[in-house]
Amino acid sequence: MSQITDRTVFSNRLYRDFCSLELSSYVEMDTVHSSRELKKTLLTLFFTKEKLFLAFLMNRCTEGAVRLVFDRLEERMGTCEFASVFEYILTDRGSEFGDPTAPETGVSGNQRSSIYYCDPMQSGQKGGLEQAHTMLRMVLPKGSSFEFLTQWDVNTIVNHIHSPPREILRGRTPYSMALETFGAETLKAFQLRRIGPARSI
Repeated sequence: MSQITDRTVFSNRLYRDFCSLELSSYVEMDTVHSSRELKKTLLTLFFTKEKLFLAFLMNRCTEGAVRLVFDRLEERMGTCEFASVFEYILTDRGSEFGDPTAPETGVSGNQRSSIYYCDPMQSGQKGGLEQAHTMLRMVLPKGSSFEFLTQWDVNTIVNHIHSPPREILRGRTPYSMALETFGAETLKAFQLRRIGPARSI
């Protein structure tokens, strides 16, 4: 995977800058790649407080494709809600994240997010998302082709990941935590639903 080569991108966006914010909740972002010869990629997002995992299918792994996912989410959620939910994002140094101002800038030109970068070769700095990728890879092992996947397929996988209760959430599910934090309309915009029997929230 190619890395960002323009070092000026990291000005005021380094991991130490991120840590200085002392956030209790934020979003981790990354990509998961199809088999090497194919371009389809998943943009993945993880909410650290709720342990909620999202994945969006992109036809290619580019800055423009990342921006398009953000634009579609903003259109579904509304600008104010998007800016509240995705206020701070921590990601790695993949070239698809090489133009942070593009996904940070909303469809109306206003800032909708703030993006920061992990240190080089330090994927553990976004460890929650790495754990979610481990669960994703149980269904889509490394080397799998995403060519025939649809977003509906991806949503089904994600819904199964966030529906079981988690010990770290004291027996609650990521879905129920996110429902309480963000509300039903935002989860609808994420195209999420609960799998299995209804649980108390």
